Amino acid sequence: MSEAEIDSLAWIHVRDRRLLSVRTEGKAKFYLPGGKREPGEGDVAGLCREIREELGVELDPLSFRFFAVLNEQADGYADGRRVRMTCR
Repeated sequence: MSEAEIDSLAWIHVRDRRLLSVRTEGKAKFYLPGGKREPGEGDVAGLCREIREELGVELDPLSFRFFAVLNEQADGYADGRRVRMTCR
């Protein structure tokens, strides 16, 4: 992963064929819940922390399964920066 790339994690939660998405107050776009990984943090620990901080929800670390790794242009960065998002 390059220094300019953003390392992030996302929680994929589907219930009744509906995907959970979140929107920051004052923003127009919806996102998958999650966030940036802290140095040395694994996928599951990082997602549990991010979801607890963002949504106030405690997740069972044993409930996660790997979904996908996405590598796309990051939203809001004019320099073409990319985001590498590990989804579980």
